[in-house]
Amino acid sequence: MSTKPTGDAAIVDEFVAEAKALVAQAQPAEQLDMLDPVTPEEMLDAREQLGPAAGRLAVLRQARETKRGRPAGSRNKRTDEFKRYILGFGQHPALTLMQIQATPPEVLMEASKRDKVFSVNKEGKLVSYEETMSYEAAQALRVRCAEGLLPYLESKMPTAVDMTFSGVADLVIEGVTHTAAELADYTEVDILADDAEFAPADPEDEA
Repeated sequence: MSTKPTGDAAIVDEFVAEAKALVAQAQPAEQLDMLDPVTPEEMLDAREQLGPAAGRLAVLRQARETKRGRPAGSRNKRTDEFKRYILGFGQHPALTLMQIQATPPEVLMEASKRDKVFSVNKEGKLVSYEETMSYEAAQALRVRCAEGLLPYLESKMPTAVDMTFSGVADLVIEGVTHTAAELADYTEVDILADDAEFAPADPEDEA
C-alpha cells in the first residue's frame, strides 16, 4: 500500500504538480506559439514572480519573456538550487560510481556478506545462512559503474587517426613525397617486377 509523501518530499511534489497543471492549462495559448515552448520549471518560476493571483496566460507570458532574456547556454537558477539541495544529503553520484568501480571484486564480495533468514525450526529458532555476492556479480557491478562514467570522461576526446602506411601501399606524389628521379626508379622497378611475375614459362622448366 502506497503512502503519501511528507516533509520535503511533499513540498517538492506539490511544486511539480502545480507546474504541470499550469502547463496543461496553458496548452491552448501554447499552440499559438509552438516555436517558443516553456518547461514546467519555467512556469513555476514565473508563478513565483507574479504571485498566486496571476492568471495562467500572464504566467505563460512571463515565463516566455524570462526565457528570452536568459543568455543562450546559461543554467537555470532553480536547477542549480535543486542540485545544491540534493547534494546536501550526500556525495555526488559520480563519486559513488567511481568508488565502486575502483574497489577490487574481492572487497565487494566481503562487504556484501550478510545473514539471511531461511526458515524457523521446530524449536522456534531462526535458521539463517550467510549470503555473499559472487565474483561474477562483483565484476559485473564494477563494469556497470565504469560504463556509466565512461561517456562523461571520454565523450569529447578526439578520435585518434593513424597516419602510418604500414601494411598498405605508400602514397606516391611527384614533387611531394618523391622526386621525379625517385618516381622513375620506383616505376621501373614495379614494371620489371610485373614482367617477371607474368612472363611466359620456360618450356624446358615445364618439362
